[in-house]
Amino acid sequence: MTTKSVVPYFHTAEALESRTEPESAYKALYSVLPFNKKPWLLLDELIAFYCDIAEPRILDATVNRGRIWGRGKSRFKYVGMDIDPLVEPDIVGDNTAMPFANDSWDIIVYDPPHTGEQGKSRFAPVYGTGVAVAANGGLAHTYPPFLREAARVLRPDGLLLAKLADVTHRNKFHFATAEFYLAAKSGGFELQGNHVLPRTNVIIDPKWKKAHHPRQNHSTWMVFKKK
Repeated sequence: MTTKSVVPYFHTAEALESRTEPESAYKALYSVLPFNKKPWLLLDELIAFYCDIAEPRILDATVNRGRIWGRGKSRFKYVGMDIDPLVEPDIVGDNTAMPFANDSWDIIVYDPPHTGEQGKSRFAPVYGTGVAVAANGGLAHTYPPFLREAARVLRPDGLLLAKLADVTHRNKFHFATAEFYLAAKSGGFELQGNHVLPRTNVIIDPKWKKAHHPRQNHSTWMVFKKK
């Protein structure tokens, strides 16, 4: 008796070309985010993807003037805190000594300054970067005290969304994302996701004559969970 081999219909080339996939509730969030001049849309997407709470209690610990939220265009409600009263935050406070009880927040958003010697930078009045920096031009010394407070005021399994940028300053590369990751890991946080956000331009000073380092043309959103 001869047995005829039958190829299932869905394995044929014709079927693969013509079939339609069933709709799914699953929606992927990619590790490289599309460039968008509306940063609050990306922030909204990150919050919706990682947080299962419909209306989470959100604290922006470095709010400045709320540019990252589109100055109120985000679909999420948040409380903005900043150490500078001139930017008129909801709460004037230091994110290394937050005026909140333990387990107060579901999500903390952290977007620290990214550029060189912050107090001297021409970006200081625009981005609120008039803060002290270490002798080597970095801000890594500010990460541990912030993370201790973030761990205290976040609820168990609460989320920390941090936007970091690696920079070259004084001819030296500063690996901010690695420094923050190590500080967060030792401070009781577990990395959930890492997302690269490209940008269309980089800071270039006209007095520079030769490039000794590549110019970083992206920032990184890092999502952590409080253990």
